Amino acid sequence: HNDWKSVLSLYLSYLIGLHCLASLLVGGNSNEYKNVMTQTMLPNVAFVDQDQSGSVPGPSMGLHWYFFVQIFDRFRSYFTIFVSGVPAMFVIPLTIRLHRYPSVLAAAFQLLWAVFRPTATIHTLTLGLLLAMLNPRTIARMRNASLISLFAVPVPILLFVTFHRMWLVTGNGNPNYIFFQCFAYGLFVSTITLDFISATVKRDKVLRMVEKGDTIVKQDDDDKVEDVPKSNGKLFEMDGNGAESNGDMNKSSEEPEEEEQPKEQPNVVFL
Repeated sequence: HNDWKSVLSLYLSYLIGLHCLASLLVGGNSNEYKNVMTQTMLPNVAFVDQDQSGSVPGPSMGLHWYFFVQIFDRFRSYFTIFVSGVPAMFVIPLTIRLHRYPSVLAAAFQLLWAVFRPTATIHTLTLGLLLAMLNPRTIARMRNASLISLFAVPVPILLFVTFHRMWLVTGNGNPNYIFFQCFAYGLFVSTITLDFISATVKRDKVLRMVEKGDTIVKQDDDDKVEDVPKSNGKLFEMDGNGAESNGDMNKSSEEPEEEEQPKEQPNVVFL
């Protein structure tokens, strides 16, 4: 399959074209375009000084701003390089493990970026959740903890807006108020992300078992996939009324029936 080559070529073509168009819109001067990119794009991938005045991005839903304020100046370069490289640690392992599911990879990377982005925003998480919804069979395997975290996320978001105004506008708060809301936000998003990846691994495990022949998969009329266990060479099936009946796969129907073995209820799995 050479589809990835076409996709990569198309992506690079659009990326170069958009950068050329953006450069023309700001005057066509390379130095001016570089300054614009430094002010707009660089803070999204690295928590660095925006200009010579030493100003840095303000409080966001991430935790980078709080740590950046607390550390000494001589450690800022190390901190910037370290936190900027943390998201890259997940790219190769996830790609190797989940390369068969490109839509899952896109959603997982976006959710991880929502956690580790230096200037985290709500629309980063929203895009990740929308991409995750493109994988309903993975969502079906997620646990209740993800559902609780999803409904709990709006709480730290609303409190963040409130404490942000109290600290920087009215002067009645302090950065610790915002820090705890950012910590809770990161915890909830991390729970959703880890559960989403774990559910995908479970789904992949079932598919690999089917491919190896360890599990027989049967498709019924309702487009449901059933995991039918083997027992002494017999296959248990469901008749039209929902009752179980078993047939000997190796012997003809004319031979006398042997003593009926205990039957197991098949487990329903979604591939």
